[in-house]
Amino acid sequence: MLGVRVPAREAEKARRALLAAGALAKEYRIKRQGSYVILPVKEEARDLLQGYEVVETEFESLEKRKSFEDRLRELLSPQEFVLVRRSFDIIGDLAILEVPDELFHRKHEIARALMEAHKNIKAVFCKRSEVKGEARVRELEHLAGERRSETVHREHGLRLKLDIAKVYFSPRLAYERQRVLKQVQDGEVIVDLFAGVGPFALLFARHRRVRVYAIDINPEAVRYLRENIALNKLKGEVIPLLGDAREVAPRGVASRVIMNLPKSSDAFLDLAFEVLKPEGGVVHFYTIAPEENLWGKAELARSVAKRMGKRLEVLEKRVVRTYSPRNYHVVFDLRVS
Repeated sequence: MLGVRVPAREAEKARRALLAAGALAKEYRIKRQGSYVILPVKEEARDLLQGYEVVETEFESLEKRKSFEDRLRELLSPQEFVLVRRSFDIIGDLAILEVPDELFHRKHEIARALMEAHKNIKAVFCKRSEVKGEARVRELEHLAGERRSETVHREHGLRLKLDIAKVYFSPRLAYERQRVLKQVQDGEVIVDLFAGVGPFALLFARHRRVRVYAIDINPEAVRYLRENIALNKLKGEVIPLLGDAREVAPRGVASRVIMNLPKSSDAFLDLAFEVLKPEGGVVHFYTIAPEENLWGKAELARSVAKRMGKRLEVLEKRVVRTYSPRNYHVVFDLRVS
């Protein structure tokens, strides 16, 4: 087979040029030969190789890894394939998937198929309950791989250590966290009422010179939050507070409040408004809304503000993600004064 031999320091430049010319044989592995690299090229591209040192050699074929969906099609009958849920969460090197009751007898096979398709996944769990309780955790069942539930998740330059069986964390909110970060300015005081292991709080302090009060009622979440403060190089300051937000949240200090407790945040709107400075600030209010009335909770926020003698303006509203059939996780960015 044809190859192009170049000094290793020029290999990337040559690879890009051959790729752009349509001459690179991408289905074969590039070879290293001492201080040189040999790039596989197509036989029909010989006329494009002027100026290169052309050699004849053997290359190792790159086997295309089958996707999770491909493996499921091989594993399951057409009737079973229709039932399976192909979406899953990857947190660090662990995966969490949903297995419908009709396929529960095949849960271990499905988990192994996922690990075969994604070599970075070291263990697979399935959901056995919804997120519940003050600690916001769900029951999980180990299906395949290493028998551990602690991992380190990387997101937006952060390292987040956590145990998926003991704390709440959603990788699906990565874009939302970045969206809010773009609004945060140096010098702000921020209160995260339901901080978990710190994905919002640490992101703000990593990229801005801010002070963030990070509150959670789950002792395990706050323990990991403290570890994560030490793990990440922060420009700002994160102050972890363990307890019920109503009891431990500082009042009258914040320019911005994060309240991502979507199933019950409605009951904390008055607290969020109390936490703001007297001149007001911005509240990021996350809640669950039905499809037929996505933005109805704005009226609830207005009524709470009016009762407290405050003015409220909706700066932005958006769907964060699907929560359940016909129900959505939504956010309102509220300016309160």
